[in-house]
Amino acid sequence: MNVTYFNHSGFSVETENKVLVFDYYSQGGRLDFFDPKDYMGKDIVFFVSHNHDDHFDSRILRWAEKATYVISDDIKLDANFKGKVLFVEPNLSYFFQGMTIETLRSNDEGVAFLVEVDGRVIYHGGDLNWWHWNGEGDAFNDGIAKSYQEEIQKIKGKKIDVAFIPADLRLEDKYCWATDYFMDEIGAKAVFPMHFWGKFEVCRMLKEKSYGDRIQNITGCNQVFVI
Repeated sequence: MNVTYFNHSGFSVETENKVLVFDYYSQGGRLDFFDPKDYMGKDIVFFVSHNHDDHFDSRILRWAEKATYVISDDIKLDANFKGKVLFVEPNLSYFFQGMTIETLRSNDEGVAFLVEVDGRVIYHGGDLNWWHWNGEGDAFNDGIAKSYQEEIQKIKGKKIDVAFIPADLRLEDKYCWATDYFMDEIGAKAVFPMHFWGKFEVCRMLKEKSYGDRIQNITGCNQVFVI
């Protein structure tokens, strides 16, 4: 697989027959790296985990003649949009465009995705994260912990090739808790931190922590990895 980090939580995963684009975010076109012409002969599928602006970039809709869409049902599209769309709900399974798609319920908005395609298994967490804020009370943080752990347990036993997991340094010393729990309970051959708001040093921090080469060292936008 070729994996391209675009920006924030936006990645593409190119398999033998398909190109999956998760939570593309161009910041109003300033970081608009994707071009369907780069993937002639492959099916292009955009995944959108929820309706926040940093995960749903409406610019993806301009490629409706060349792509299909898997979109969380908390997003409402214009009634005149003519693209092929699968709207998904949390905690359901779907078969679409030759892919098996399972959804988890985000503890923020929308869904996380587990996708099986071309013999590969890909997890993209969207905004499903261990959102422990040091300034919040125990009731909130305990509820977040419970909700994150319960959702991740639903995919226990899956053999995951690539996982995209939030690692947000705004959480201070708790930035790694989502990755720690995921790796302890599920594991993945390759892990891409995301949702780190341009603070690329989080990749080095996670690599040094204990995960070594499984953490991919993202150093800039539009970076390509061969997995």
